[in-house]
Order: sequence, then C-alpha cells, then structure tokens
Amino acid sequence: MNITEREQDGITIFALEGRVDSEGALDLDLALQTAVSEGKHKLVLEMDRVRYINSAGLRTLADILTQVRAGQGDLKLVNLSQRVARVFQIIGFDKFFSIYATVDEAIASF
Repeated sequence: MNITEREQDGITIFALEGRVDSEGALDLDLALQTAVSEGKHKLVLEMDRVRYINSAGLRTLADILTQVRAGQGDLKLVNLSQRVARVFQIIGFDKFFSIYATVDEAIASF
C-alpha cells in the first residue's frame, strides 16, 4: 500500500494506492493514527486507486472515524472504486461515512 499525505485548507488528505488488506490496513492505521495524534481531526481519503479492502481495512476506517468525530472532526472518503463502493453498500458503511466524488467537494463539506 502506498500512502501519500498533503494538507489543503487545514484538512489532511491521504491518497491511497493498492490493496487495503491485512498488511495495507496496518500501514493505513499507522498513517491515520499519527495524524490524529498530531491533532489532525479533519481527514480526507482519496480512494480511487484502492481496488480491494478487507475487514481489517474496514475496521481501521471505523476506528479512525470514531476517533476523529470524538475530536469534533470527520473522515471523508473520495472517489471509491466500484468494487470498494459495493463493499461499503453491502455492509452498510455507506450510511456512516460521507462519500464524495471529488476532494474539493469533501473539503467544502467540513
């Protein structure tokens, strides 16, 4: 899993590429936990290059969502691939996460 981080308008944006499987979920968890520990509670994940996510990845996202919302922030998801979007729909995560087509739309929603 390749993860790049940038800031825009006070919001931390992570671009993800690869598989969010057990190993990728560990990398993602480390990156997101580091951001949260630095006081960053407004997070956006660009997920257009994520083709697979498993339960470990979903658990990581749910844990971070809970943490950032407790800190008066949020975790927004952008441009889910069709396969990943389907997983979110099947398990009902599309009802808990805010999902947007573009980073600009996600940023504007904060």
